[in-house]
Amino acid sequence: MSPAALFGMMRPMSQYEKHVFVCTHGPYCWYDGDVDAIFSTLKRLVSRNGLKDRIRVNRSGCLNQCGHGPMVVIYPEAVWYHLVQVDDVEEIFQAHLLNGQVVERLRYNSPPGNNKTTGHYPSPVHRMKQMEQQLDQERQAARDALRAEIASDAAPTADPPTSPLDA
Repeated sequence: MSPAALFGMMRPMSQYEKHVFVCTHGPYCWYDGDVDAIFSTLKRLVSRNGLKDRIRVNRSGCLNQCGHGPMVVIYPEAVWYHLVQVDDVEEIFQAHLLNGQVVERLRYNSPPGNNKTTGHYPSPVHRMKQMEQQLDQERQAARDALRAEIASDAAPTADPPTSPLDA
């Protein structure tokens, strides 16, 4: 059998039928809408409908579409939704996740790549990006300290413990 024929027989592998990402970590989406409520509502709907083994809902970091959020992305279709509000979540769930129909009024159609537009945000919102960078640095320093602690605990000692069987 040719490799092309074999490839045609192979099915894509995935842990879930659909994977939903909600931007909850970016410096701007939180200002545009209640990203935590959007995330928790989607999780609750998936769970309540017995779909936790088929649909995965995750928080995402910044999706580089700042100024168009809150953003929700659904794979494998690669459908991006923008300006999503809590009141839109039920419609996205029913139409897209249950029935495979894109919610066109929320569909995000922009060129691939970084499409940030952040000039319209008030200055206190821009400070959030600086706060997040500081928190990321603190988080990394804490991880590094824990790794060093674990490595020193795992280092062999000069006198290994003896067993009663060695006597």
